[in-house]
Amino acid sequence: MNRSRGSSGGASIRCAAAIAGVLLACTVTPAQADDKREAQAELKQTEAEINRLKTMLGNLKQEMSGLESELKQSETEIGRLRQETREIENQIEEGETRLDDLTEQAERLHAALEAQQSQIARQVRAAYMAGNQDYLRVMLNQDDPARMARMMQYYRYVNAARLEEIDQYRQTIEQIHQASAAIVAEQAQLQKNRERLAERRQSLEAERAKRGELLASLDRRSRSEGQRLQQRQAERAELNKLIKSLDEAVTSIPTPAGNQPFTQAKGKLPLPAKGTIKARFGSQRGDDARLKWDGVLIAASEGTPVHAVHGGRVVFAEWLRGSGLLMILDHGNGYLSLYGHNQSLLREVGTWVKPGETIATVGSSGGLGNPTLYFSIRHQGRALDPLAWCMLSG
Repeated sequence: MNRSRGSSGGASIRCAAAIAGVLLACTVTPAQADDKREAQAELKQTEAEINRLKTMLGNLKQEMSGLESELKQSETEIGRLRQETREIENQIEEGETRLDDLTEQAERLHAALEAQQSQIARQVRAAYMAGNQDYLRVMLNQDDPARMARMMQYYRYVNAARLEEIDQYRQTIEQIHQASAAIVAEQAQLQKNRERLAERRQSLEAERAKRGELLASLDRRSRSEGQRLQQRQAERAELNKLIKSLDEAVTSIPTPAGNQPFTQAKGKLPLPAKGTIKARFGSQRGDDARLKWDGVLIAASEGTPVHAVHGGRVVFAEWLRGSGLLMILDHGNGYLSLYGHNQSLLREVGTWVKPGETIATVGSSGGLGNPTLYFSIRHQGRALDPLAWCMLSG
């Protein structure tokens, strides 16, 4: 009895210790509570700043003529159509892969069905050949009880094997029906996607033709050098105004913990897209020596992925006169990176992007004739030479 009480007491002690351990594991330390409150406060601050940023962008008015407004709509629509086209192309490619897999599966099932048919046929022939000595007659002719037991077990095995073969045969037929139905459904979906793709491509070509007419009209309107200079200066002023507004709006948006400060990445950043440097920082812009490039131009194929050179938040993703479809990332401490003349923008305002993440695709929006990426780095509104920050290779 004493031994029983001791055992019960030990169990109680162990149970209490286990509960205490669980409670201890679940207890939140003051430091953890502080970290949680800090994270929640940071999240609220980020949401508030992003909402303020979106409100500011919503109130931002661009000084555009009617033709420029039409160009904005046209190039934005081209970007949307091109993005949808790529998505449908990916769906078709994935669908074709699935269809190939289903076809191979159906072929394997048909081969298995033929093998099962042959096996069942052999069993039927064997049963027929043994038909003159049926099961009961063979059993009754056995004088040896042990031999009789073995024969009964043998017949049970044979019958079980036949039933299993027939069951597998039925399952294979059902699997073939399912695979055939899946093939028909996949073919129907592929056809639907191909029709959608043809429609998008047709709309895309029509929108591109419309854009060409708009560009020709804009070119006729600003033929003289003075008019072009005035236009470029107005575009630069509009971009600088936007950057100033962004600097005021995003000063306190926190960056995720562990993100390397932008200044520490100087000289180590990759170029945002694979291509050829077409114009360098400070080089003459066009025919007028009074205009200089405040970034670099990278010539690349249309649709080439544009990558974030560093982790940051999207603070602008919209069409801007002179810059086309423009993406701006905030990297903290007053540093911004700009990616202009894109074909399509793949991230929304407020989104945090990681270094190297695809954020856009190279295009010619903003009135360019050839696909080119405009890339610039700003610190508190001042333009910096991107090639002093980026590696030209590797």
